[in-house]
Amino acid sequence: MSQTRFRSVVVGAFVFSLALALFGTSGGCGDDDQIGGDAQVVSDVEVLLDAEVPADAQVPDPFDVTERVEVVTSMGTFVLSLYGNGAPQTVVNFLRYVDEGAYEDTMFHRVIPDFMIQGGGMYADWSDAPRIAPIPLEIMEGLSHLPGVISMARTDDPDSATNQFFICVADDSGLDDDYAAFGEVESGYDVVLSIAGVRTETVGGYEDVPVTAVIIESATRIGAP
Repeated sequence: MSQTRFRSVVVGAFVFSLALALFGTSGGCGDDDQIGGDAQVVSDVEVLLDAEVPADAQVPDPFDVTERVEVVTSMGTFVLSLYGNGAPQTVVNFLRYVDEGAYEDTMFHRVIPDFMIQGGGMYADWSDAPRIAPIPLEIMEGLSHLPGVISMARTDDPDSATNQFFICVADDSGLDDDYAAFGEVESGYDVVLSIAGVRTETVGGYEDVPVTAVIIESATRIGAP
């Protein structure tokens, strides 16, 4: 999926490095990261950013696709294009979970038609998937929360995103200044819409839960185009 994008020119360039600790283990079923929800962080990580500005450096295009991820679900497959130049910390964080296989067997636990689908943080038995420490809120200029855009879920704390993400299925641009969008659905958006249309129910304290669990079977890097 694509959208009309505003591209800004930034003077200089940045070089970033990110050190991430190994995954901790989940302490069982806790509160989930969601828009307006709460969460418990189960391990720590240190985020290091070192900025250098060489005089002759070329400014990277924030909308260059730096990696693609194939997500296989119980309802079909979709592919995500990620913008590592525009949202470097967020993309590195997401790919860490992908590379560790942390999304395998998690579910889309929150589905709201005409809004978004949310998942990546819980298994079908409602136990928590492993999480590393949260990352700071990172706003990518020009990437709005329009249909097909992927963004990070979080708690009321802006700097609390860990493993949960959501994919917009409507114009959710009201979230632009508060949530970290970092990529778009490249193909398989029909699968995303099918997930958004499933029948839901309330389970315990969780609303908008699919009656039949929608499982992420795998999430795998497939390279930049």
